[in-house]
Amino acid sequence: MQKKDINGLTEQEFLDKYDPTMFERLSMSVDTVIFSIDTKLQTSNYRKLDDQKLTVLLVKRNEHPFLEHWSLPGGFIGVREAPAKAARRVLRNKTGLDDLYIETLGTYGEPDRDPRMRIISSTYLSLLDRDKFKLQASPYVADSAWFEVEVTDRELVLCGEGQQLVIPYEKAAIRNGKIKTVEYQVTESNPLAFDHGKILLDGLMRLRHKIDDTDIVFNLLPEEFTITQLQQIYEIILGGKLLAPAFRRKIAPKLQETGRYVQEKGHRPSQYFMYKE
Repeated sequence: MQKKDINGLTEQEFLDKYDPTMFERLSMSVDTVIFSIDTKLQTSNYRKLDDQKLTVLLVKRNEHPFLEHWSLPGGFIGVREAPAKAARRVLRNKTGLDDLYIETLGTYGEPDRDPRMRIISSTYLSLLDRDKFKLQASPYVADSAWFEVEVTDRELVLCGEGQQLVIPYEKAAIRNGKIKTVEYQVTESNPLAFDHGKILLDGLMRLRHKIDDTDIVFNLLPEEFTITQLQQIYEIILGGKLLAPAFRRKIAPKLQETGRYVQEKGHRPSQYFMYKE
């Protein structure tokens, strides 16, 4: 016997009578924060290690709203498309990047985040090794570029393409039940399109929180790397220096020796390691 609801309808009868226009419609989109490491060779001083910088991928919009503004790669979700699949499709179409590591970052749905209509964004965090993945030109964006990321206690600064984009922010203590957490809010006009400054800031803080407890950072690295290179990446993301002996002890269980060494660096050869999966 089929169950009936308070109106005396079976599930099929309810679905046959259901009117989706009873509620105001909204749209769903995806946006992805993609971090990578840029290594700049120090040719002026052969004794100095390569200079590594954390970078984020931005695309320049070629349509309204926010025409010619830089933004995170994003787009709309199809009616019969899962959000994660939509994120991967959008990245292929707008950047040429495919088969990336991605994880869910969060959902952003402030009513005024998009001037066109009510649009809720499902966002993702991605990390990649730039030597493995190459950007491709796309008709869906005016341009795409990697911007260096610098963060202070008050500002997130993005440098690239001859520009400096400054995103001021502040921290606020938020109580969620019995738990007090920290939330980061952009405090002035956002130089990026939509609320992408806030999404980018949240992506960076998520990365900071995860690198100590997970192996997520290894998605930024080539197959072989030195412990010094790895420590520098941790320091760049965390925004501070780490004690080398303590770091080596902590990271050692995750590494596999290769027996190969860095040559012609002007200092004692360093061994290459691989991530122990």
